[in-house]
Amino acid sequence: MKIAIIGGGAAGFFSAIAAKENYPNAEVLIIEKSNKLLSKVKVSGGGRCNLTNSVSSTKDLSSAYPRGRKELKKAFKIFNNKDVMEWFENRGVPLVIQSDNCVFPKSQNSQNIIN
Repeated sequence: MKIAIIGGGAAGFFSAIAAKENYPNAEVLIIEKSNKLLSKVKVSGGGRCNLTNSVSSTKDLSSAYPRGRKELKKAFKIFNNKDVMEWFENRGVPLVIQSDNCVFPKSQNSQNIIN
């Protein structure tokens, strides 16, 4: 099986990793028009990479994203902020939750997410 992912940003890399984990024998190719893979991840959160928000309810989580709140509520029932935190921690990225509920890598460095 050959899988092409269009876009070398966070969603593209997440999709490529998920594809490879679910189909280990597949050839997975990420196609990006620029030479700057994960460039927005690198600068997000002031270079610290704000991964998600740690609120406990789907309603509160979707409220943190004013655009697309309704659509996100449905998506968050399938894969939510707790799943995001578990996903990164299972891959060796310790996380820290700030007092404002923002979740960052414990290192406070976006490069740990990129790596």
